[in-house]
Amino acid sequence: MPSIRKMSIKKNFIIPALFLVIILIVIIYAKRGHSYEIEAFRSDPGWGYDILMNNKVYIHQPYMPAVEGQVPFIDKQSARKTARLVIKKIRNHKSPAVTQEELKSIIGN
Repeated sequence: MPSIRKMSIKKNFIIPALFLVIILIVIIYAKRGHSYEIEAFRSDPGWGYDILMNNKVYIHQPYMPAVEGQVPFIDKQSARKTARLVIKKIRNHKSPAVTQEELKSIIGN
């Protein structure tokens, strides 16, 4: 049977360790930076997307970037994939501009 002293030492170790883990999780979450979300929407006759940063519209893209004219995405999936690419670029501190080559690799044309 464990002694009361050993149980007290374990208790005195576990509580501060648990508190430290909680603090570290909060710090890591806070340092993640901005929270981005994607909202695809109908852009007659196709699709566009919004990128929200901390629940506010950061980028509104009703048409395919890098394409001459106002051409919407043909499907929701292509719009979302492009938005994910843009978010990845932003998180990597790069220009969010999408090239024609990147767009072709996403939409497959």
